[in-house]
Amino acid sequence: MGDIWVICIHFMMLGISLAVPVGPIKLEMIKRGLTGGFWSSWLVGLGAVSADFIFMFTIFLGLSPFLQNNMVQIGMLIAGTIILSYLGTSTLIDSFSKKNILLLNENKLRQHPFWTGFILALMNPFNFVFWFGVYGGTLQSIPPQFSRWITAGLSLFIIAGIILWNINIAFTVHYFRTLINEKVIRWMTGLAGAGLLGFACHLFLKLLKNI
Repeated sequence: MGDIWVICIHFMMLGISLAVPVGPIKLEMIKRGLTGGFWSSWLVGLGAVSADFIFMFTIFLGLSPFLQNNMVQIGMLIAGTIILSYLGTSTLIDSFSKKNILLLNENKLRQHPFWTGFILALMNPFNFVFWFGVYGGTLQSIPPQFSRWITAGLSLFIIAGIILWNINIAFTVHYFRTLINEKVIRWMTGLAGAGLLGFACHLFLKLLKNI
């Protein structure tokens, strides 16, 4: 029983470690939190976690070779580049707009924060590094005497760790926005947009290497 709890803590810390780095999803969460508050930010994170769960479930079933297929990855890279470019560009435009930035939430894609987070995570090649590398290797560290159901339950602690960190981000950004004025929010939104464009360029370069 003691071994199970140690593995649970290990897996949860692994999930938090995955969620900590600032990438496209975190930038989108920060941007949404600054302009839309906690729920807008949290739904982006929840959508991303849903995509992470699909990755985990796919590997758990042994279907990872399909997602590692070069043509499948090229398709994901193309979609990811387009989405990040769109989000980054629209964010930069909003940051320079003369309108109140806190009211600029009418964009069609931004009306669906859950699906934005889901697509960003699903098309994010950085997730491959973790789910097909670290997670696959971590499964091998689970004692063989544990049943498949126990292994599946333990794996959910990775998702729990990601959720905890995303809630932390959403709360922090939500309460932080109440302490700053619109000018600072505009600058921070612009930086988030530039970051999203930077990740789009990174995906595009990766796409060129895969073609």
